[in-house]
Amino acid sequence: MRGVLLLKLVLLACVMHGVLSVMQLEPRNATVLQGAEVRFNCSTDELWDVMVWQLNGRSILTISALHGPLGYHESVWAVNRSASAVSIWEFVLKSPEFSPTVQEVTCELLPGIVHRETAALSVQVEGRVLISGGNMSVQVGAPVVLQCQAVGWYPTPAVEWSINGATVDSSQFNSSSVQDQTGLFNITSILQLNVENISKVECFVSIPALPVPHTFTVFISAEPLESNSVVVIAVTVTVCIIALLALLTLMFFCRQKMIRSKPFQDQLSFGQQNTENNYDERQGKVNFAYHPEGPTGFNNPQKADTEMTAATQKVPDIIYIMSREPRQESVSDYINVQRRDGPKKTRQSTTV
Repeated sequence: MRGVLLLKLVLLACVMHGVLSVMQLEPRNATVLQGAEVRFNCSTDELWDVMVWQLNGRSILTISALHGPLGYHESVWAVNRSASAVSIWEFVLKSPEFSPTVQEVTCELLPGIVHRETAALSVQVEGRVLISGGNMSVQVGAPVVLQCQAVGWYPTPAVEWSINGATVDSSQFNSSSVQDQTGLFNITSILQLNVENISKVECFVSIPALPVPHTFTVFISAEPLESNSVVVIAVTVTVCIIALLALLTLMFFCRQKMIRSKPFQDQLSFGQQNTENNYDERQGKVNFAYHPEGPTGFNNPQKADTEMTAATQKVPDIIYIMSREPRQESVSDYINVQRRDGPKKTRQSTTV
């Protein structure tokens, strides 16, 4: 009986040792943003010579129980967290590559009985968010359509809206997503609202690995139907149009006046030229062979010469008075012959 009991105790001890010696890999599922770090812990109480870390079946780090990590990698390293009875190594993976599928991280112990544990790794991508149109001003009560675009996300992000801090019900907006060739998602969400005053509108986009949703905010101000700015613009445009019409009218009348005055100036110039020509043509010479009637004084030549000279000096001057008014009249209308006061003698002259 004692032998049987002893055998049972030995078997139980072996089973307990096997249970306690099972290696552990934590966490079993890890989710990380692209560009961040992810850490896994591999622990065991058994003796081992080599620990191998694998990513999707490819060895990326080897650790020696005596010498520690073998080789150097900028994006992969390990930290020894072992205690007195348990061997613990922390595996650090920096900036894991994105893959639309779940990746496998494996910790393997050698030699002897191979112990292997695998964990799941999901890499998520935070993209960009924007609301098309940005800040805007609209009339009071006018409908406004806002479009929130989330570009380059993985997995499909969740989109929410808020107006002045109050969450908008999902039934009031529509969202649609498309996955591109790289596996990333582009999502568009459309919200329609009526603005009564200044409104703060926010679009929230989130994924599980993002601790705080990505937010984009716009402000929409409501203006009266007849704002002062509209009135000022209307008045300014009206005044400019009136001034332009007045200027065009003035230019038109000035041009017409110039057209009407041009024939008159040409006619006046022509009349003056004819008058000057007639004046030159009518200006004659004195006929010194003329002798006045009556006694000629041939018997006394000296006396005759004296009388002839006196008569010549008493001949009245001919004064031409020309009018500047353009009239269709003969040149004789512009000539007024006046005689100076003197003896009542008549002198005839011949124009050559």
